[in-house]
Amino acid sequence: MPTNALDNPLVLPMLGLLVETPRHQYALLRELRTRYPFLNPKTSTVYTLVGTLTRNGLVEPDGDGDPQPVRLTEAGLADFRERIERQLRDADPNLDSRFLIALAYLGALPPERAATLLRDRAERVRDQHHELSATLDNAALPEMHMIEVHFLVSRLEHDAAWLARTAARIESGDLVPPR
Repeated sequence: MPTNALDNPLVLPMLGLLVETPRHQYALLRELRTRYPFLNPKTSTVYTLVGTLTRNGLVEPDGDGDPQPVRLTEAGLADFRERIERQLRDADPNLDSRFLIALAYLGALPPERAATLLRDRAERVRDQHHELSATLDNAALPEMHMIEVHFLVSRLEHDAAWLARTAARIESGDLVPPR
């Protein structure tokens, strides 16, 4: 569990849902459970995070009502985009869901920035692929003794190709974000 509430993996998808439309806390919870069931969002966590986001100026009340909806502020939108970039750049897709969630919101970035982030990530994945391939070459062991490394080499090769291909599709205009 993160010591800073703003490091909670639910923050990015919550901000992303508020980019779409203002929502009250229960509507956020319901949509998180629908779109991101693997995050296992808890009622108390979502309600607490809305309070934290409000105190930090990332969301604000939007009109009247009970429950009162919240909407993203300009600071919240800037934070949302910065989180997407940071998680696309730094999150390990093998260890947690942050990379996948950032990928879900790739269309919120300018196309050239999105393509650059994907190309940079593809290059780092290719480097990992080459390192592990060299490990296999130098090990001279039967495949079954290092089957997990063979699996990772195959996965990294696929991931690097997918990232590069997706960046190229963004650059060519073949893949555009919804408006």
